[in-house]
Amino acid sequence: MPLLLVKFRFLVNIVVSVESSFLLVAVIIFIGFFGLVLFNKTKISDVLILMLLGIIIGPILGWFDDLTMNLIRSLAPFFASLVLIMLLFEGGLKLNFFRVIRELKAAAVFTVLVFAVSTIIVASIMQLFGWSIIEGLLLGAIIGGTSSTIVIPLISRMKTKPETKIMLSLESAISDALCIVVTLALLQIAVTTTVDFQQIGQEVLAAFSIAAVLGALVALLWLSLLRDIKKLKERQYILTIAVLFTLFFIVEFVGSNGAIAALVFGLVLGNSREIMKFLKMREIALDTNIPLFQNEISFFIRTFYFIYIGVLFELSFLNMNILLLAIALGLSLLAARIIVTSAAIPFFKTEREDAKLIAIMMPRGLAAAVLASYPLTFGLNLDFAMQTIQIVFLIILLSNIITSIGVIAISRASGKGQKKKVETKDALEEIKIGVKEPAASQ
Repeated sequence: MPLLLVKFRFLVNIVVSVESSFLLVAVIIFIGFFGLVLFNKTKISDVLILMLLGIIIGPILGWFDDLTMNLIRSLAPFFASLVLIMLLFEGGLKLNFFRVIRELKAAAVFTVLVFAVSTIIVASIMQLFGWSIIEGLLLGAIIGGTSSTIVIPLISRMKTKPETKIMLSLESAISDALCIVVTLALLQIAVTTTVDFQQIGQEVLAAFSIAAVLGALVALLWLSLLRDIKKLKERQYILTIAVLFTLFFIVEFVGSNGAIAALVFGLVLGNSREIMKFLKMREIALDTNIPLFQNEISFFIRTFYFIYIGVLFELSFLNMNILLLAIALGLSLLAARIIVTSAAIPFFKTEREDAKLIAIMMPRGLAAAVLASYPLTFGLNLDFAMQTIQIVFLIILLSNIITSIGVIAISRASGKGQKKKVETKDALEEIKIGVKEPAASQ
């Protein structure tokens, strides 16, 4: 009898645990939705809210025991790749192919400049704190680029020029890949103590070119199959996701960058009619439900992931020195971005009006969070590895706070400017009416 009672209580605990899990999922979805509503009203980044919620759930309240936390940490690479694939695919679906081609050169130049200046400044600051040049460059490469998983959804909900949206989206996607490739190259140097800049350059170019070509070819092949095999259209979305995951595997397997391939795959599918017409192929229009459904899936995944990042934050290693250092680095990253924007944007015709927005669009996220643990994985100095993790997570928070403040300020200034334009227009209309009235009375 006691054994039966124990088994019964065990089953009740499982049921309660499962029910509680569903409730937690529902609450997280609601919070994600209200975060979007809050952003539309206040321009406060919903990513920041989600990460803070994760910190409250994990490190502060300690909802998860050590065993669960170890399981959560072990799933980080899978979740990171999943979010990156899905959000870049969605971003590609929304971009205009021919505008992307026009903006690609400017975006690439701007991205490399911001990344290089940011990395060098971070390395210089860290040398003042006793870090070696390779350790400083490594940290700089990890936090040197903006996050496509934050920038693309954020910029898509803002009222700004299409060219600016495309440039910032491309910058974030390119910098994600750039951070990964350069960080891995620097880690190899740190482990082997050999430097081969030619090899690094070749690896960077190969990562982008191979990924872009494979992404485009697979997309065109898939569109041709969808056009010619009617059976495939019955499950068009889920089969497209299967092709996307297969593409990611192949590209990563050959040593290139799956994130760029996912972006190009989405870009070609989203502009299928125009691209196939340009290539003189028999056209096919992608099912309009695919972008809609992808938007819902992306919302669900990113909501969970940024809470997940907050849960992984380790408060036990946090101290005042690390906090002050992270603030100094965050402000230096902002300064680097402002300097490059001020120097480069005058040469870009279409983005001049949005220079302020470009200058403050500096959120770090997915790539930085994933790369933060790489020094530990590669077996580098433990103190350096643990400090890197804490600094990177603080930079992610701080960069999102800076971006949120900047977006709010720009939105308010833009609102006041629009209001003045309307008032000026109304005043001119009144003057015109006043001038016409005497002529009418005669």
